[in-house]
Order: sequence, then structure tokens, then C-alpha cells
Amino acid sequence: MGPAGGAYSGYPRLVSSLLACPFCRALFGSREGIRVCPDCGVTLKPLDRLPPSADAIAEEAAEAELTLPEDRVVSWFFLGRSRGVLLLLGVLGLVAFTMPWVELVEPYEESISGYLLARRGSGWLWGGAAAWLVLVPLVLTRRTVRKMRGVRAIVTVFAAMTAVEVAMLAALPPRGSPLVRYEYEWGLGLYASAVVSALGIAFGLRFGGPLPRETPRPPPPGTRDERAPPGVALH
Repeated sequence: MGPAGGAYSGYPRLVSSLLACPFCRALFGSREGIRVCPDCGVTLKPLDRLPPSADAIAEEAAEAELTLPEDRVVSWFFLGRSRGVLLLLGVLGLVAFTMPWVELVEPYEESISGYLLARRGSGWLWGGAAAWLVLVPLVLTRRTVRKMRGVRAIVTVFAAMTAVEVAMLAALPPRGSPLVRYEYEWGLGLYASAVVSALGIAFGLRFGGPLPRETPRPPPPGTRDERAPPGVALH
């Protein structure tokens, strides 16, 4: 390890060996034998055990004020503002795609899922499944209110693709040959896909919610409100 690496690795040990005044934050070496701050008369404490100073807290507060509420990053596990619902609907949309969409009765009995319909000639049904597949990571990676609201239109279009496919399938149902009796019923997967798609449209339009309002900050410690209470005359 080079000199730079050795110096960096010894930094925590150097900090732990320093003593500081809790009030003025003056630093003293542990080998100096000083146990009380000569200026404040306060017992010195190890530097690494002291809380952040008032100046550090003020700097952090100033940085937080520079970031708009709609640009503050939320946790990966944040489920509010329709984020969690859309993630769940994306997974349910993929599950419904594998459920029976058509229950074939004649000329033979068979349960045909949306996946099988897409493989057997209705390739346009892949669009809805692909939309759900893209929607999940798209919603998951939107971690600020501004970014959530920015993809509302895309999320809504993705969610609506399955509803369009269901409507097309109902309007243009599969037809058999005149020589072969062909009967079928719509399966549970088709209805589930329609419901999930409708919910996805509703929550997609609300993704991100309204812009957050900045809450008034309390006055800094040590200050007092100069406004007079109600009913007290000013002189």
C-alpha cells in the first residue's frame, strides 16, 4: 500500500485520539494531558463521540432547503403516490397474461392463455405483456415526485395497451371453419387483464400525486418570535 493509502487508513485512528470541547469544538491531542477546555472550562470529550456541531447542522439544513420537495429522493421501498400499486399491477398484469383467456369448448376442450394466443398467430398480444414488463422497472426507478409525474403519460399508455387488446379481441373474436363447429367462452384471465389494465390507467394518471407543499420550518434554537400574540397592543 502506498503512502496515500497508509495515511488514509490511519485517519480514523487519528480522529479517535483527539479530544474536543463540546461547546467551542477546540481540538486537543490526547497526549497533551489537557482534560478541561482552557477557554470554556468544559470537560473535553473524544471527538468521534460528539454529535454534529451547530454549524454542521446549519450547513445540512441549508443544503436541504436548496433541494425542492419534488426533487428529494425517496427510498427504493417507498410505496406511496401510487408507486406501490403500479408495481403490484404490473406483476398482476403479467400473471393474468398466463391465465386462460379463452375456454375452448368445440371441437375440443382447451384452456388457452394470452401467452398461447400470442404464440398461435395473435402476435399483437405481445405488446401488452411487454408493456407490463417495462412498466415495473420504469416505476421502480422513479424515486422523486418530479420523475414520477414526468412518466405519467408513458405509464398510462403502457397500462392501457392490454385494455385495447382485450377490446379488439372481443370485437374481432376468433372464428372457426364453416365445416367445423367452433364454440368458446371468455376465460377468467381475459376479465382479470381488463380489470388490471383499467386500474393501471386510473393509478397511472395519478402517479406521483400532487406537488408537495413546503411545510414551515420552526425558528432556529435560541431565537424567539418577534410577532406579538393576538390581542396584545404594540407600542
